[in-house]
Amino acid sequence: MTASVPGDVPPSSRPGRLGVGVVGAGRVGAVLASALRAAGHTVVGASAVSHDSRDRVDALLPGVPVLEVPDVVERAELILLTVPDDALAGLVQGIADTGGWQPGQIVVHTAGRYGTDVLAPAQRAGAIPVALHPAMTFTGTSIDLARLVGCPFAVTAPGPVLPIGQALVVEIGGEPVALPEAARPLYHAALAHGANHLVTLVTQAMRVLGRAGVDEPGLYLGPLLTAALDGTLRDGELALTGPVLRGDAGTVAEHVATLVALAAEDAGLSDLPPAYRTLSRVTTQRAWSAGRLTDSAAQLLLDAVAETPALEATSHPAAGDDAAAEPAPSPVLVRTRADLREVLDQQRGTRAVVMTMGALHEGHLDLVREARRRADHVVVTIFVNPLQFAPGEDLDAYPRDLEADLAMLASVGADVVFAPGPDMMYPDGDPRVRVDPGPLASVLEGATRPTHFGGVLTVVLKLLHLTRPHVALFGQKDAQQLALVRAMVRDLDVDVEVVGVPIRREPDGLAMSSRNAYLGDADRSAALALSAALEAGRAAAGAGAEQVLAAAREHLAAEPGVRLDYLELVDPETMEPVSAGASGPCLLVVAAWVGSTRLIDNTILDLWKDE
Repeated sequence: MTASVPGDVPPSSRPGRLGVGVVGAGRVGAVLASALRAAGHTVVGASAVSHDSRDRVDALLPGVPVLEVPDVVERAELILLTVPDDALAGLVQGIADTGGWQPGQIVVHTAGRYGTDVLAPAQRAGAIPVALHPAMTFTGTSIDLARLVGCPFAVTAPGPVLPIGQALVVEIGGEPVALPEAARPLYHAALAHGANHLVTLVTQAMRVLGRAGVDEPGLYLGPLLTAALDGTLRDGELALTGPVLRGDAGTVAEHVATLVALAAEDAGLSDLPPAYRTLSRVTTQRAWSAGRLTDSAAQLLLDAVAETPALEATSHPAAGDDAAAEPAPSPVLVRTRADLREVLDQQRGTRAVVMTMGALHEGHLDLVREARRRADHVVVTIFVNPLQFAPGEDLDAYPRDLEADLAMLASVGADVVFAPGPDMMYPDGDPRVRVDPGPLASVLEGATRPTHFGGVLTVVLKLLHLTRPHVALFGQKDAQQLALVRAMVRDLDVDVEVVGVPIRREPDGLAMSSRNAYLGDADRSAALALSAALEAGRAAAGAGAEQVLAAAREHLAAEPGVRLDYLELVDPETMEPVSAGASGPCLLVVAAWVGSTRLIDNTILDLWKDE
């Protein structure tokens, strides 16, 4: 596309002085008609139905009669059709059906969505079709007249007619840009996405600032957003700054949690968390693909914004709602490899898998919800894997309630539940070939449970082969397991995307776990020291690694009911302790005995670094 300037338009193509009629005297129509009148044309009539439209005609087009649409079309040599996009085709056809179009009339519409094909009924009657779309927003006041000067207009018209459209734009001070018919949908989508969604985004930011106590959020945001917009228009994505580009997953996770809490207080802000998550996810992916984020930093960011719709629900069906009373369809339960294969072979589209050991809680359901968002079909596996329990651990006592699990999974839309027994998963007893998890499995959980991760990865790999998913979802609470699964998938070339889902917590902060059922009242209260210690560590992140660990240890030491196994600040990919001078995204991980129950927890945080 190349812009035309006044000298590019042959004098013979300039339309001369015309009688202009406006059909739809909204913000755009009244302003453009006023600009054409200032350029020497005569406005012979305008259609205006609403009170606002009539006021606009009085203000911008004084003396112009308000007429019915047929009368406007009959009187005018140039017709401005400035009606909503969805009404345009019907209007053009309706005028054609009544014989309203006249040979030689110039018919101009301003809908960004369409070229001149929509004007075909007028063209068949001998009219000259032109599509103009100004790339600006309109207030419908005289302020817009000055803003038209230099404003780009997309001009679409048949080749011989194109100079007429260009000349009209030049006459009102705009800058014509020739745009092919086929490009109009992309063109309009780009403008609407950039302008309309920017309004939504900035309005959201203003509302949040208002809740934070800023009296004039628009004035406060002005310098920042102006600089960001100017930088983006000049440098594109190179203008990006902020926590995503720094890889500050902890900051992003905290933003999400803060916005979720705000949305829970005010249903009018329920759109904030999903909007923030989506934009953060897209920003991360674009920065990652451009090589501006490392793989581990990008993955932590994506995990931090994984959706947990249950936390963000702000409306519920009313009591007595017939639709709400209908039970959710139960997932298909299969127990054998053959039955699983038969069910999966009938599925079309993408598939996600969530692997569990049953005794489900809301944390598991968050995994299924995220799986539902990412794939067409969701398979949940329920299998208490004996390979990951060492002698003396709680294999026999591990809670099992398949009926309750199936009911919970039905409520979140699981399609298939694969619940094999040990004999089905390991028909020959203990498998002779297992996955070796490597050195990553010898630290933290692996130091306490040296055989655990070999059993975990063996069953995970088997279940990946059996369920054949496109995406597999795991909880961030088991951070070391998540890192090992990712390493296995990468190192063994398993064709699946691994997604981590944020930790689901009880209202008091305790990370949800099936083992929480073992806690008595006193132990339950003592267990809160784990999440409190992690929060204390996060609060000290700006002071460096040593201060993070010291702050967390102080909280744990103050609770006599907690017996610490480990507390470490580690690299999220290698799970190795970070150095005292480290910076960037880290994991603060903790494991402790509370009574006879061993619990784990972790949080993402960002050690301070100079930008």
